[in-house]
Amino acid sequence: MSWINMLSPLQWLLMLSVPPLIVMLYFLKLRRVPVEVPSTYLWQRAIEDLHVNSIWQRLRKNLLLWLQLLVVAALILACLRPGFRGEETLGDRSIFVIDNSASMQATDLDRMRLEDAKSKALEMINALDGNDVGMVIAFADGPDIRQGFTSDKNRLREAINSLQPTNRTTDLNEALRAASGLANPGRTSQIEDLNDIQVAEAMPATLYIFSDGGFNPPQIDLGNLQAEYIAIGQDSPNNVAIVAFTAERNAENEAQIEAFAMVENFGLQPVTATASLSLNGELIDASEVTLDPASSTGVSFAIRDLNEGALRLELEVDDDLPLDNVAYAGLDPPRQLEVVLVSEGNPALEAALATDQAMALASVRIVEPASLNSEEVQQLAQSGSVDLFIYDACSPETMPEANTMFIGSLPPGNQWQAAEPTGPLFVLTINNAHPMLQFVDLDNVRIVQGSALSFPSGGTELVRTDAGVLLAVAPREAYQDAVLSMEFAKRTDDGIVPNTDWPIKRSFPVFVLNALEYLGGAVASSGSKTVRPGQPAILNLASRFDAVEITDPSGKKSKLERSGGPQLIFTQTDQLGFYEARPVGSDRLLQLFTVNLFSDQESNLSAAAEVQIGAESVASRPNQQNVVRIEYWRWLLALAVMILSVEWYVYNRRIAV
Repeated sequence: MSWINMLSPLQWLLMLSVPPLIVMLYFLKLRRVPVEVPSTYLWQRAIEDLHVNSIWQRLRKNLLLWLQLLVVAALILACLRPGFRGEETLGDRSIFVIDNSASMQATDLDRMRLEDAKSKALEMINALDGNDVGMVIAFADGPDIRQGFTSDKNRLREAINSLQPTNRTTDLNEALRAASGLANPGRTSQIEDLNDIQVAEAMPATLYIFSDGGFNPPQIDLGNLQAEYIAIGQDSPNNVAIVAFTAERNAENEAQIEAFAMVENFGLQPVTATASLSLNGELIDASEVTLDPASSTGVSFAIRDLNEGALRLELEVDDDLPLDNVAYAGLDPPRQLEVVLVSEGNPALEAALATDQAMALASVRIVEPASLNSEEVQQLAQSGSVDLFIYDACSPETMPEANTMFIGSLPPGNQWQAAEPTGPLFVLTINNAHPMLQFVDLDNVRIVQGSALSFPSGGTELVRTDAGVLLAVAPREAYQDAVLSMEFAKRTDDGIVPNTDWPIKRSFPVFVLNALEYLGGAVASSGSKTVRPGQPAILNLASRFDAVEITDPSGKKSKLERSGGPQLIFTQTDQLGFYEARPVGSDRLLQLFTVNLFSDQESNLSAAAEVQIGAESVASRPNQQNVVRIEYWRWLLALAVMILSVEWYVYNRRIAV
């Protein structure tokens, strides 16, 4: 049995003063008028009222008084809210971890899954004793600490009620680490400052996970945490989802765009749906899709005469998660980079810059090294209008306001250094994960002579030979500098002598194209990039744009400034749909990117019967009713009403007699 105080001290003072007042009423003396009668035989009832010489004689056998006191006692007990909890109590310290990821927007229950989770969590909070403490953590792809440890139930309820669904994927790891920091000694907690209840040392706690179980098993030792999993959702919901959607230019016919989508049925029933494709808000095509249970299929569309645009694909189907029935893809607008090549003449490099793909990306201006100190070139270098300077076997006195690539030379200053040339060199490792070296193969490339590079801190090694680093890239404030420490050809008295056979390899024009895209910030006229909700979008825009304006799907505009790096990183990607990057104060579209769910984990709505946390398997609790607090105040109020009715009946019966 436990009690919950509902009244303030002043209210209790007023309540407790009622019983003495009732008793005092029975001690008040009556004013009597003397009357002479011939006999007292007919006045026995009146004579009884004269026996007031003793207090106890007045209170003896006074049923009305006791009934009135019982009514007040029942009201006092009701204000204390007596009750008890079931056999499985919540414990002294409870951590409520609630999933608000995309899958919790499913409607396979009578209400949204998140609303069901919140309702169950509120029932548990109501079951806490007055001395119990709890905390609330929401999680999707990361933890969101809504309320630290507190014994204030109202604050816990407010934290639960304030939870809103997100479009993000599910990851329980960080939420468990945050909770574990408070329950296990020697671990760091991210939420110590949020606690109302401060503890000298970490203490055990019970962890209640409200989720559909759609997450990868967290690899964490719970330690003093005792996990309880409350499954939210059905084990066989119906859902059809678009799990991929891209738009690319046809390599054989550049006037045609190929839009391709992958659709998957996660339910147990066959489904027929209509896939409708819209371009810039207007319906342009549709296709019927039929899927067997637990199967997937592809849908393709061909679009002609399209340079740029926003494509929206929607599945017209009635299922339990409408969120993944819509997908977005787009084509970035074609634009040309401004590139300056400073060279005495390099046929191989000039030929690579003259390919159709390179010319579609960049407009190349060739300048002789002798003109580097001219006023025109100096102004051009400091204007910020050039995206990329390529220095072939030469170097300027000061670095330009642009990204650079040095071939067979070093940037001015002493941050870049090269050892004495040596050779022949053999390539040992290639960083193919870097954008400059994607699809570049240097295994059979011969190098007559080159130098080992030393590059600034924060730089990235791209190619290493047996002599040392041959190619590297490093940041310079808002710009990027790449250095290749070998020449393509050497000029001797006998003429130009090749220093490497790389220019005749197929990988060389690929490398030049990659360099234009990465160092110039170019984006080919192809499919726009897509990211998942909450993930950062990295924009490789030209260095001359110090700031851009991002318009999100709701029309809200955010200014994004370049913070000392070569890339612009936009993090406010919670909404699904199209995001447009434009120069500040201009309507020119620089880049279009999209945010899509595209998650099998979120679209597969089947609630897991158990979850794996580290080495521990936690099964879903089959019944939650035994943790709900059972209270008696309503019965006490009903008893008070019954006693009051009896008192009223006894009083009226005595008066009638």
